[in-house]
Amino acid sequence: MKGQTREERKPARRECKRQRTMALFVQAAEQLIRTEGPSAVTIRRIAGSTGYSSAALYSYFADLEELVLYASLQYRRACLEEAAREIAPDMSALEQYRRFCEIFNRHALRAPEIYLNMYFGRHSGRIEAVMDAYCRLFPGALTGSAELSPGLPAWDCQPDGGRSAARRLAEEGYIHPENADTVAELLLRTQESFLHGMTVDPQQDAEAQNAAFLALFDRIIEAF
Repeated sequence: MKGQTREERKPARRECKRQRTMALFVQAAEQLIRTEGPSAVTIRRIAGSTGYSSAALYSYFADLEELVLYASLQYRRACLEEAAREIAPDMSALEQYRRFCEIFNRHALRAPEIYLNMYFGRHSGRIEAVMDAYCRLFPGALTGSAELSPGLPAWDCQPDGGRSAARRLAEEGYIHPENADTVAELLLRTQESFLHGMTVDPQQDAEAQNAAFLALFDRIIEAF
C-alpha cells in the first residue's frame, strides 16, 4: 500500500502468497475430484501436481479431509441453487423440509463420499467458516449460495443439523414442540446412514434410496 514501508508491507505480501498457495492446492483437489473422484485425492498426488512437498500441505490445511471439504463446496452450491429454484417461501414448513431433503438426496446419493465428508466429517461443523475462506480465495465463486432464499430451511448446515427446520415444523403444528430436536437428530442420522450405505454398495439405485428415505421421513414426522 502506498506510504507503507517495506517492513510494513511484508505481512500483506505473506498473506497474499499464502492465499495463492492455498488456492493452488484447492484447484488441484477440485480437478482430481472432477476427473477421478474423491478417492483420488491424496497428499502425494496433490503435492505432485502442485510442485510442493507433501509436508507443505499441512501448513495450509489441518489434514486431507479439510482440503477435500474446500474442494467440495461447488457440490453444495449446486444443491442449494436447485433448492432455491424448487422451494417457495410460501410453502408450509413440512413441504419445505421434505422437498429440501429430496433435493439434498438427489445430489448426495450420487456423490456420497463427498457429502459424508462435507456434512458428517470431522470438519463439517466449520462448513460456513470454510465457505467464507473459500470465497476469499476465489472471489465470486460461491456468490449467492449462502442465502439463496429466505424460505429455505437451515437443515443442511452443521452444527445446526436441522434443528431450526424441525422447530418450524413444531411451530406449524406438524410435530410436538418437545420432539423437535429429536426429529432433527433422527432425520440427520438416517441421512448419514443412507450415505454410508451408498459408499458400501454404490450400485444401489439412488432414486430408489431417495424414495426410501422420504418414506422414513414421513413415518418419523407422523410418529412425533
